[in-house]
Amino acid sequence: MEEHRRFSCMTVKEHDIYELKEKMKSMAKSSSTEIIMNDESSPTQRKSGIFSRMKKKLAMNSSLSSVQSSSSIGSGIDALGASPFENYLDLSSDSSSEEEDCHVTENPDGHVNAIFTFDNDSYLRANLVKIFGCEGKQKGCFKDATDVQSLGRGKCIVTDMINGRISTFNREGRPKIIRCSWVLKEPWATAVISENKIAVTSRKDKNVSIISMHGDVLFSFGSNFFQCPCGVAVDKIGRFIVSDVLSNDVSVFSPEGKWLFNLGDPLSPIQQFKSPRYVHININGDIIVSDSGNHCVKVFNEHGNFKFSFGQFGRQEGAFKSPYGVTSDGEGNIIVADHYNDRVALFSSKGEFLRNLVSAEDGLLHPQGVGLSSDMHLFVTHGKMKATEVIVYSFNDNHNEVS
Repeated sequence: MEEHRRFSCMTVKEHDIYELKEKMKSMAKSSSTEIIMNDESSPTQRKSGIFSRMKKKLAMNSSLSSVQSSSSIGSGIDALGASPFENYLDLSSDSSSEEEDCHVTENPDGHVNAIFTFDNDSYLRANLVKIFGCEGKQKGCFKDATDVQSLGRGKCIVTDMINGRISTFNREGRPKIIRCSWVLKEPWATAVISENKIAVTSRKDKNVSIISMHGDVLFSFGSNFFQCPCGVAVDKIGRFIVSDVLSNDVSVFSPEGKWLFNLGDPLSPIQQFKSPRYVHININGDIIVSDSGNHCVKVFNEHGNFKFSFGQFGRQEGAFKSPYGVTSDGEGNIIVADHYNDRVALFSSKGEFLRNLVSAEDGLLHPQGVGLSSDMHLFVTHGKMKATEVIVYSFNDNHNEVS
């Protein structure tokens, strides 16, 4: 109520906005990057319609305590109509002594324990929890957020291809860039191998690198093999499954990076790939591939034998227009980012369409990477032209908390 009375006076409001703008100008001058904060310049704020209304609703539903604990600049931004979660930029340098190190707490076998359940044909709807990131080069922003993986406790790891970096975000959306000991060139996707160790594909270097969460390169493989590696997954015995969007292959490698075999029978049209993008291992050990060029999803068992394919080109439910990111829940149900249909769809472990989890009506635009946490929070990278934001939805009753 005090905040409301404070800004009900036009003179005070004008003074506060002027003071905020002056502080922003001062910050911009002292920084080597441009700070995108206002309605006029932010690509995020220029979006209209349902998505804009969803953000305003998110701001209105944020707890009073979070508003009271925000800084004076943050309060000024809230007064201008922006969400307290939105575009959270930390322009300070990375610190190795942060309170929360991004250790992996999810099961590294390729699945989580979250389960989508149905009760008398009713289902918890998606609740918008938070949005972070915006278009830009500065820390916490994205040029093309191609992939996202949940790290547990509300944390995630995001791959930004154009900015050439991998960042971890805590539950509040505060970023921490993984400073690699070599120049990271056009990273596409990551996969969690074990605690504090991940695999990352590089479109420019045409290889897969195994790095620590501190950025140390342990080893790389595939430099003379790949044409354009994109998706990567790690199964329970440590094998790497990598998709190549140009060679139209999905290959399996040993834990040491030695090629073992390719998925699919080249003599079988239904098993052939066309621009395969993302891969995922579900709880059953099945290998799930988004076959973007064929507008379908293909499923293979752990031995590389073809099981089934589902989806076809179209707008109708269960169809795809270039599927991108794939993940699954604790029962093997498959979640697919339907890129050009602006939706994320849920399928059974047998490929039967169940429902659309989120769509353009929920503020989704061209989803790319998807990740699911054990407490039913869905992380999605999305954006109008390129993915420039991470949007988080909840499918449990306690949707205001990400744990």
